[in-house]
Amino acid sequence: MTMLLPPGPILTIPLRGALPLACGKYLEQSYLTPLPWSARWKYGDLDIVTGIYLITDTDGRLRWLGQASRDDDLIGRLDSHNRNTAKRAVFAKVRVLHLQDHTPPAALDAIEGRCADLLDIRTTMKPRRWPSAKNWLSLTA
Repeated sequence: MTMLLPPGPILTIPLRGALPLACGKYLEQSYLTPLPWSARWKYGDLDIVTGIYLITDTDGRLRWLGQASRDDDLIGRLDSHNRNTAKRAVFAKVRVLHLQDHTPPAALDAIEGRCADLLDIRTTMKPRRWPSAKNWLSLTA
């Protein structure tokens, strides 16, 4: 069974520019200059455990928005995607919003949901789904 990977928007500078604000007080650093998918291991050198990651194809279109946490650090999460043939076939670049290691799960979900809202992908990238951004402001302020 092949997983459907609908393309999202091209990650333009204005779209990328709004994303760090979604992280609120939990943002450590934004790495919005894309790394080639094959060089994703470099994030391990930066000791990133918790964050939001955005993966694009060769045309710069968003193909995946996800989160990594202390349960499955960033490199572990990205490597799990790499084991999927359908994902590996379209994933070309990755960007990361590095969050504090102990970002509460509810805040992490709200941040991912807020990013989905800012990118307006809830309807364009169906059937993929993202957490709700409800209470985002109170969870991240």
